[in-house]
Amino acid sequence: MKHHYFQLTIAFILAINSCWSAFAQQNSLLEKKVSMTAQMEPLDAFLNRLSKEVGGVFSYSPSTLDVDRMITGTFSEQSCREVLEEVFDGSVNYKQKGVYLILTPAPPAEKEITISGYVVDQKSGNRIQNATVYNPITLQSSITDEFGFFEFQIKNPAEENFELIVKKKDYADTLLVESRTSRFQKIFLKGEGEEAAPIVRSLTEPMKNFWIWTKNSVGFTNLENVPDTLHRDFQVSFVPFIGTNRKISGSVTNNFSLNILGGFSGGTEKVEIGGLFNINRRNVKFFQAAGLFNQVGGTVKGFQAAGLTNINLDSVKAAQFAGIANFTTGPASGLQTAGVFNISTSDMKGLQLAGVANYTHQNLSGGQIAGVLNIAKNVNGFQLGLLNYSDSTSGTPIGLISFVRKGYHKVEIGTDEVLPLNISLRTGTRGFYNMIFAGVRPEKADSVTWAFGYGIGTSPRLATKLFLNFELSSQQLVKGNVAALNLINRAYLGLDYQFANKVGIYAGPSINWRVYDSSYPDHPDLFSYIEPKIISEKDYQDGLKSQLWWGFRAGFRFF
Repeated sequence: MKHHYFQLTIAFILAINSCWSAFAQQNSLLEKKVSMTAQMEPLDAFLNRLSKEVGGVFSYSPSTLDVDRMITGTFSEQSCREVLEEVFDGSVNYKQKGVYLILTPAPPAEKEITISGYVVDQKSGNRIQNATVYNPITLQSSITDEFGFFEFQIKNPAEENFELIVKKKDYADTLLVESRTSRFQKIFLKGEGEEAAPIVRSLTEPMKNFWIWTKNSVGFTNLENVPDTLHRDFQVSFVPFIGTNRKISGSVTNNFSLNILGGFSGGTEKVEIGGLFNINRRNVKFFQAAGLFNQVGGTVKGFQAAGLTNINLDSVKAAQFAGIANFTTGPASGLQTAGVFNISTSDMKGLQLAGVANYTHQNLSGGQIAGVLNIAKNVNGFQLGLLNYSDSTSGTPIGLISFVRKGYHKVEIGTDEVLPLNISLRTGTRGFYNMIFAGVRPEKADSVTWAFGYGIGTSPRLATKLFLNFELSSQQLVKGNVAALNLINRAYLGLDYQFANKVGIYAGPSINWRVYDSSYPDHPDLFSYIEPKIISEKDYQDGLKSQLWWGFRAGFRFF
């Protein structure tokens, strides 16, 4: 039912929009076609007759227009706008408001001019809607309306270059030769492939010479016309398409390639060096180096180095080094080393080493080492970083926090000899997991005794439902707010028995080593409901002391 109402709503909106468009077209007085002749007819009489033809009323001040000026001309199937342009030759601005056509004097030409006109299909004569007309220097632009009309206001025309480019999909680009005398004109566009008219010239010639290595350049046109691969032993280029392989360089595979600033080639068989960048359409081997970046559309084998980035759009079997990033869309194997991050959107076999982050979208066979973050889907190997994430792993993630979606996740509620109530979150794998925990001692006092800490552990399987736990942890014991060092470091060895689905019980002994600031007088009592024997106590410099004792832990685990 909701889908039916949605369809009706859309249909209603479209119908309203169509009716409004039709109404707007029917009531655009400036676009009404007229056929009329004038022979030495006063301007006011001519405007009166024109108003009757279009069904509107002209509004103007007789003091601003020379109403006695004589009009002579023949107008055949021309729009009201075209007639006004021919009569006033740009000296009058006009706009429609309801049934009124308001005429006002145009500003002085040295301050502002209006450039307007129609964009027309040269073959059919139909006006072209939604064509883009723009100034490539100032980037001022206009879109033709439903009548193919566009308009620009140019401020300070003596200082501004208002050469215009007309673009429309499936039509050849057109560049209007600048004209400050013709402010209203029809611009005829030819379909792509048709011969250009003499009054226009191709956009690609005057406007794109600087960016000659872009997609619209002669070099890329040659790629489409010359699909075969040519071979050369050696090439040297200054920038793309300016070198020994000229504008056909994108179709040439070279054994040795030297690019002074940058180069574009079909591929490299042995060595390529670029001062700033190297761009290859196809495969590269065995050595590629650039000051800024390398971009390869095919496979890479061997060694690749860049000051900033290596970008590869196919498989890589190489050692890659980049100042910022390595990016690979195909399967990668070997070594990826980057100052900031490595990204592989497919599988990775080998080692990713990054200053900040590594990302493998699919399977990782090997390892990831990062200063902050490692991400992979399925890991067969290891992850070493501050934060690690994977969907599943058969290896070991090592870090401050490691989360494996299909891995080891436990919530623990238990007790020990220091605090009767502790809550802990464990995440990672049974081979290596992280613990974040907190505890509290309920008591009647001005300040609550509590603790927070972090630890790591491993939990190998001993039997079907029985696991061994070995854990190392450290927690700060606090009364009220944290004011001084009071750290309890613990090594725990215990058993974990899963007696029901996602529910287990654990227990075991621990060895505890407390390090605290003895000059602080308000530490909480270490024990409250049991008194383990302190087996060692030592003094250190700067007021530090330590205590050693045996303890225990026990409780329940869930999930």
